Amino acid sequence: MIEHAKQAIITYNTMRHARGGIDTLYSFILSDSGQIHDGACYEPNIAQATVCGERHAIANMILQESYAAKIKSIVVADPVPEVQKRSTPPCGTCRHLIWSHGSPTTTVLLLQYIQGKSGWTFPKLEKYTIQDLYPLPYEPDEHLWEPK
Repeated sequence: MIEHAKQAIITYNTMRHARGGIDTLYSFILSDSGQIHDGACYEPNIAQATVCGERHAIANMILQESYAAKIKSIVVADPVPEVQKRSTPPCGTCRHLIWSHGSPTTTVLLLQYIQGKSGWTFPKLEKYTIQDLYPLPYEPDEHLWEPK
């Protein structure tokens, strides 16, 4: 899946650059059926209309499979000017959707990529589970209100 993501990033960014675009955040889902679904961030000039790459990939998974499909693993690939100490995790809404369409053990891979003079490089990859990033989706810890 990582190799698919790297090749797709190069292909999509090459197409974007040919049309005057710039690099963007991409997401790639491996579903429980073994299919890979791609997504790209859509950033129009109206903030409320922005669609994250993760949501685009999830929508493609549901379109091509069904609402019963589950996320086994997801790659979130973010363009960076130089290697960052911490990679960009999914936003809160995307974390919830990954949780809803996956399982607590769904793997979340955060991939940094850099455009250089001779192409794109992929210097850093971080691995989490969605439970690491979003352990309590909209439900409080049952002991939250107990005195300490």
